[in-house]
Amino acid sequence: MKGKTGSDQKFCGNCDCHNVYAYPDELFCMKRFLENKNPIVKTLWHCEEWNLNPQQCQCLEDATRKEKK
Repeated sequence: MKGKTGSDQKFCGNCDCHNVYAYPDELFCMKRFLENKNPIVKTLWHCEEWNLNPQQCQCLEDATRKEKK
């Protein structure tokens, strides 16, 4: 998957704080929620507190595929 769908890039979809919200376009960010910020973020966006999730995420693959169409 590395390089193919952006898993080597900073996206909310490969951050360790994300949860599914409006699949695959939007995610719920627990870190932003705990900081009283808007927790609903775009899958292909990232904030300054991004932290890599070592597990593969289908939401990132589907959001990338959808954006290319």
